[in-house]
Amino acid sequence: MFNKQITLILMSIALVCISFQPVSANGGLNQTNVSLVSDLNQTVGKDILSLVDTNRLDIVAKPFFDVIWSPDGSHMLINVVVNVYPKGKPELDGCVGALYAANADGSGITRLAWAEINSISGGKTITPPVWSQSCNYFAYVELVKGSRYVIKSANLFVISNDLNLIQKVELDPKAIELESDLSNFKWSPKENKFAALVPGEIIIYDLDEKNELNFSISDDDIITDMEWSPDGEKLVFSKNGQEIITLDIENGIFNQVYSAELVGMYGEKWSTDSKKFIFYEIKTSEKVDDVSYNIYLVDEDLEKPVKITNFNSGSSRMIQWYPDSENILVRKCSDDSCALYSLSTTGKMKKLIEKDRDIDGMVTPDGYISATSPNPNSTTPPYIRTYDLFLLNESDTLTVENVSYYTWEGTDVLFATDYKISVLNTSTHDTWDIVLPLKNFDMFSLDPSRHFIAVDNTIFGIHEQGTHRQTITENHTNSTSPEVSVIKKNLDEHLSVNTTEETSGLPGFTTIIALMGVFIAFVCIHMKK
Repeated sequence: MFNKQITLILMSIALVCISFQPVSANGGLNQTNVSLVSDLNQTVGKDILSLVDTNRLDIVAKPFFDVIWSPDGSHMLINVVVNVYPKGKPELDGCVGALYAANADGSGITRLAWAEINSISGGKTITPPVWSQSCNYFAYVELVKGSRYVIKSANLFVISNDLNLIQKVELDPKAIELESDLSNFKWSPKENKFAALVPGEIIIYDLDEKNELNFSISDDDIITDMEWSPDGEKLVFSKNGQEIITLDIENGIFNQVYSAELVGMYGEKWSTDSKKFIFYEIKTSEKVDDVSYNIYLVDEDLEKPVKITNFNSGSSRMIQWYPDSENILVRKCSDDSCALYSLSTTGKMKKLIEKDRDIDGMVTPDGYISATSPNPNSTTPPYIRTYDLFLLNESDTLTVENVSYYTWEGTDVLFATDYKISVLNTSTHDTWDIVLPLKNFDMFSLDPSRHFIAVDNTIFGIHEQGTHRQTITENHTNSTSPEVSVIKKNLDEHLSVNTTEETSGLPGFTTIIALMGVFIAFVCIHMKK
């Protein structure tokens, strides 16, 4: 949540061009209306500003809100950050951040935790929360850092959907790679279990059975790239950058898959059927800049890993497995171009799209290849970069120009243009707009039930065309705001709740934002080890 990289976001977007017809199966553009439900700036925003000690700190900008919906759309978690610096020292950076829980309409707001940090004396940060697969639990990590953001300790807090502290675990801080995707803590994709790296052990916690499995490792070993198989039966990880190892959880067996001087794994590891995964070995020579990434496939039907391709640059990578578990989306770049390919497990490559500038992509839920490339002719201000969005399948090609943000909901792609949000169903080609009473906005997220949409610090209710909708004025900052409940951590007991209003349970799982072609500046500090 508190990354030095980034936070001014997703602004000013311009025109959309769709490259295939018809745009809508019925030849028209549908419209969805919205009504104001909650202004988070009047609740969460006021609360986090009250946490800033203005006797010591100056505030750089207004708070930044990141709404994380539960998968059923009934609840949300809210990450909020406000940038600060010590008085009289604007050259130094820091931030105050907090994590809140609330109902989908913005009511029942409860502050779960907050932290403060600066680049000189350090402090604490809180990582983005992650829901368990069952939606019965969520977890976040509190990091303690010294000067220059060196991580000293990492404590995991597992919270139930009724906001009780279920588990507190002291994680191995040296295993942290990215704070936005912690390698030393992973939820199981199938059950209420999670894997945690603690000093000298990998521990599997079973929250339903209330037990744990302990697997010893050396205190000196550095474990990275840990990931569950989709069936929840195995873990794969890299040890000391020299070994690729799997752990059969039920049988408690470690298996060294490969060993070399330098090996590693991409973000996408397992195939969807849990039978295959990929890793790379780095090869160097005496020649300057002569570095090769050999890509290996591990298949449970094969006796040993098989090399399927190689990259001559670290800027090329394996992106994502296709749903068929037989092909992988690959990005390869040269000095003057970048392209996306479909790579089969036999090593056959098929070029999908190429641009004379950077490109990135993903495999969408209904089989489209989604790609983004920076638009050099963007009509937005020069400090905002926009992207061209391409959707490819065997029969259709769709292009949306000058997009700064988009996300997927099933077979629908949501994108923002001209300060409005458009929704395209890639199966039917129907398109409709969500009309907002705003002249501009930075960020949005739609709840999975499609009842609410968070736009910056405002929650709107969504209504089909023709249904009742509340009249909304542009200035709604004077609304009465309920007091935020506060949960105080007691590390010896469950969390004790000091409530000023009743708060319901919180089932959920983070809405996955597929690809953010955005520049975010100043949210807070990227903390390096």
